[in-house]
Amino acid sequence: MEDRKKELEQKYFLYQFLKEQLDNMSKQADGMQSAIVETQAAVNALDEITTGPTHEALIPLGAGTFVQGKIEDVNKVMIAIGTEIVVKEDKDKAQKLLEQRVKDMEITYTKLLKDMGSITAQIQSILPEIENLAGEMNYSDSRK
Repeated sequence: MEDRKKELEQKYFLYQFLKEQLDNMSKQADGMQSAIVETQAAVNALDEITTGPTHEALIPLGAGTFVQGKIEDVNKVMIAIGTEIVVKEDKDKAQKLLEQRVKDMEITYTKLLKDMGSITAQIQSILPEIENLAGEMNYSDSRK
């Protein structure tokens, strides 16, 4: 009986661990999906910028606040390549870099979803075992 109790505790601990891992991965997937949408929006915005002497745009200040401004040189784009590292690239190269980022993030996102599916399957296989063990323990306790 003590072995069954220990087995139940181990399976429940594993269930809790997998559930927490799944929750974390779900939050990560949500963030990644937002990053994909945001990066794709940047690619689309670069597509819409026309060449010419100046280009009017809404410049974001944060928290949904914008100012009207003019882009002096639409052919040079500042693009973040790492933490607090920004480089100036021509428009076409910046667009290609962003498109590659989208592809890389989509690959990672797909892998993350696959891993989440695997963990979900593990959780679904552990739950009946936990229920059976708990049921056995309740049955044996009621016989005493």
